[in-house]
Amino acid sequence: MAKCKNSNGGHYKASANCTRLDGGGIVVVDAPRWRTSGWSQVHCPTLTQFKSAAFITKST
Repeated sequence: MAKCKNSNGGHYKASANCTRLDGGGIVVVDAPRWRTSGWSQVHCPTLTQFKSAAFITKST
């Protein structure tokens, strides 16, 4: 999850890298909605395991 208290007019969303349990590599999952405030949430899909997380930003 990602949360921003002051986006300065920009947008953000959560992103996660999930490892496939069958050894098939990494699945990247981004939250569907751009946010200007509050929580942005994303979950790893079934049969994957959390590896790392970040947030993506854009200026408009």
